Amino acid sequence: MFKKVLFAASPTEASKRAADMAFALAKQGNAELYIFHAYGIDSNGWGGMRHLLPSGKVEETKKEIAHYYQEKIEKFGVQNYTIEVVAGMPHSEILRFARNKVVDLIVMGSHEKETDEDLPTRWGMAGSSLQKVSQRARCPVMIVPKQVPKIWTKDAVGERRDFRILVVDDELVVRDSIKEWLEDEGYTVDMAASGPEALDKLSTQPYHLMLTDIKMPGMDGVELLKRAHKSFPDLTVIMMTAYATVETAIEALKIGALDYLLKPFDPEILVDKVFQVYQDFEALRSVKVTFSNIVLATDFSERAQHAFDFASRMTRRYQAKLHLFHVVPVIHDENVLMIDQANIENSINDAKERMKNKYGSELEGVVEYSFESWEGRPYVEILKFARWRNADLIIMAHHSKEIDPEKALLGSNALRVALSAACPTISINRLPISRRASV
Repeated sequence: MFKKVLFAASPTEASKRAADMAFALAKQGNAELYIFHAYGIDSNGWGGMRHLLPSGKVEETKKEIAHYYQEKIEKFGVQNYTIEVVAGMPHSEILRFARNKVVDLIVMGSHEKETDEDLPTRWGMAGSSLQKVSQRARCPVMIVPKQVPKIWTKDAVGERRDFRILVVDDELVVRDSIKEWLEDEGYTVDMAASGPEALDKLSTQPYHLMLTDIKMPGMDGVELLKRAHKSFPDLTVIMMTAYATVETAIEALKIGALDYLLKPFDPEILVDKVFQVYQDFEALRSVKVTFSNIVLATDFSERAQHAFDFASRMTRRYQAKLHLFHVVPVIHDENVLMIDQANIENSINDAKERMKNKYGSELEGVVEYSFESWEGRPYVEILKFARWRNADLIIMAHHSKEIDPEKALLGSNALRVALSAACPTISINRLPISRRASV
């Protein structure tokens, strides 16, 4: 559904869950992932900004960003990603980059202020960045606070026979023994007696792990490793070696081998080593973003219609239940009831009928949906309703009441919900570009 995802990177705990979501969405959809950080103005203001580029601070920050997220890049197996660091006002640079790349989704954390006064400047977004990106973005903005549990992924664990292993050794007894040990563990195992035969097999079907001896006539294991990694970069390789060639095995680690085993080895050592690789394989395969209960908060405005269009697409994409919800705002700022109970009940019933009439005909193909309306303070009732429905995603227009987007700042219902919800919230400003193109 998302082909270009921009993650507004802020390497702090506040963005941990946002990073997980961005990486998971990119992995599942094979999307382009932009890990983007805007190095904000320091205490010297715009005068200090002029010195960032020539000082090398931007490049230094880019390296820090790359190091910070390297583990996630490897964990999620994201291949198509770019790390971008620029100097400037964070919200302006995020919006500019998103426009230029025509991204489908911006993912942001809550970027809470740290106790270290230098951190907001170095890593965090300014207090207004989240609200300004949300109010002006041309694409949906997903806000994932740090308190959100990891509920958007579900296991997609398969069977061990799906994990294919190639054993390469010129000694038949070694090949047969390893094959027997690993097949007893449930893996699919093939054998090759030489480097050229191994390359032939690698070219005909996919393998996840290759166990290869180092000392073989003709093409040795190191040469096989070099050629295999050139053509099959995702292949994991473990070398097998005798004591006499340990130095060669260590060289093999430098050019891409995961590990090496000293011959003769105990079968249990081999089985444990292979299982570790298999666990990593399953961890990547289990990265599957899923939503089962989506709440759409609507106030019947034009922007809320855009949010509905997007929510209905998300619901169909993930085969989720859609819960449409409207709040009758009856509480004044001073906690004074604005209408009496009879009017409240009438307003609630009218809202339900209006939702059915406005959206009902457009819900064909949605697995299950409901219409509900409560009275109260909008953002409070949305949070309560989301908890009641066990929501794992909330979608709503950024500007629930304000016509002027400049007036819909942090006090907007969307951001109040996003910063307190127990699930991600997607803020919609307008009809997403991909949707406009198909209308």
